Amino acid sequence: MFSRTFLDRAMLSISLATLALTYLAGKTFGFWIAAVILVAWLGLRTRQMVRQRYQASDTPQEPTPATTAPATAKKSPLHAAPVAEDTGDLIEGLLAESRYALLLRPQIVGNLTADQITRGLTLLDEEMAMIAAGDVAVQYWRAQGQPRDKSGDLAATFGFFLDRYPVTNAQFQRFVDSGAYEQSSLWDPEIWPSVEQFVDQSGESGPRFWQDGKHPAGLQKHPVVGVNWYEARAFANWVGKRLPTDAEWVKAAAWPVQSSGRRPIQRRYPWGESMERKCAHLWTHETTGTAEVDKTPGGATPDAVHQLIGNVWEWMHGNFGGADLAAGIIDFSSPMKSIRGGAFDTYFDAQAATQFQSGECVLGRKHNIGFRCAVSVADLALSDESADDQAEPTEEDLSTLPEEAAR
Repeated sequence: MFSRTFLDRAMLSISLATLALTYLAGKTFGFWIAAVILVAWLGLRTRQMVRQRYQASDTPQEPTPATTAPATAKKSPLHAAPVAEDTGDLIEGLLAESRYALLLRPQIVGNLTADQITRGLTLLDEEMAMIAAGDVAVQYWRAQGQPRDKSGDLAATFGFFLDRYPVTNAQFQRFVDSGAYEQSSLWDPEIWPSVEQFVDQSGESGPRFWQDGKHPAGLQKHPVVGVNWYEARAFANWVGKRLPTDAEWVKAAAWPVQSSGRRPIQRRYPWGESMERKCAHLWTHETTGTAEVDKTPGGATPDAVHQLIGNVWEWMHGNFGGADLAAGIIDFSSPMKSIRGGAFDTYFDAQAATQFQSGECVLGRKHNIGFRCAVSVADLALSDESADDQAEPTEEDLSTLPEEAAR
């Protein structure tokens, strides 16, 4: 049929013609004839307008395009971890992510098959070194005027396992991909409201120098950096481990020899008493950043713990200055945590020694600070005798895993 535009134009033409006819009629036949023609035209025009109104109301309306973007699913701040449909798949997933320290807990290991326990113990042996219990002398930073024992405070350590290498970008990528930044159980309660601020260069959750939630290409074997103390601690929780204490770290690095009735004899560097540049990734004219974690095998301890000196400083569990902070003797403007080991941009050899302690703000996300993890021997089941006749674990048995990770 005719379009609305065509009809409007036709009516306009008729109206103009009617007015012209009215004018001519008025000139030719007088006022009354012209008035009759005008009234007749007004009646036709009114009738036409009423019909158009009814036709418009009967015509189906085209849907109005949305003026705003469609609503997207809002991400819950307490987004739960993905749940495996089968408990066997859950265990295999944890092993694939090298989260064996969770599965080897005495409360959990009875639900694993003998094969799964063996694989967990193999991963433990490959990725961590067991450090025997014993005494160690530990030096802490002291403010001017505070009592200082140059040989260090004597501390006792229990047996523990320590990662053979700093945590790499590839390992931390698994942590990010799992949605760990949205799992409140992994984080300290006081920092949880601020976790959403721990983002990369693109605003995605992750280390400071990453992009779009991904680590830099080609750096998968480099230590992860740009993470603060809370992020390091959350990762440790995720894999069922923790950050080492100062005493534990020095025990592993200085390799103390116990002497009856005397203080332990310790090394200045993991390989001996003298600095050897080939054993550690420290400052040189050619050094521009981190290196792969297995770059300097000559600097490993006798039990194959690598890069305790150089490449990146490492977060410790304790405060900067040791026990002095707890006593309120040292007043920093912000909480400081202990870091040790020196980094790729450390110039002075004395700062890259096993006894040197430095500190960093607990929220610092620096380009030269990474971490490695520890776990106490007493917290693990180290034999496969607890295998439950190849029994499949139940959902109820494994439901405690997230809580276990948070401890």
